[in-house]
Amino acid sequence: MFKSLKLSSILFAAIFVLSFSAAHACAVIPGKSCCSEPCEDEACPLKESKAKLIKASTAESASTEEVVLNVKGMTCAGCEGRVKGALTACEGVTGAQVSHKDGKAVVQVEKGKSNKDVLIEAVKKVGFSASEG
Repeated sequence: MFKSLKLSSILFAAIFVLSFSAAHACAVIPGKSCCSEPCEDEACPLKESKAKLIKASTAESASTEEVVLNVKGMTCAGCEGRVKGALTACEGVTGAQVSHKDGKAVVQVEKGKSNKDVLIEAVKKVGFSASEG
């Protein structure tokens, strides 16, 4: 749980800082009263901030992969919580979304840090059956 919270906090902070930088940059560009569109200048701080944000989000998604599991036996939000807790406790897992209605778990895993068999076994240990989706 803390892993996904930590990652979310880092991404939020990066987006906030870059957004603030872009807004501040727009306020100091001569001849521009608003920044509904980037200026034509190659050294535009707004363009630079957008490029940094895109690069950061691309690097994050390049280092993780998504694993989808079919989970049987979940009947309520409590079941979802147990499955999510078991999955996020596994090494290399950065986040998980679990739905008892869909019978699915979508797990974000750092590339090369965990395998599907470990995730399936973690779900089985908390009382549910799982298979690769």
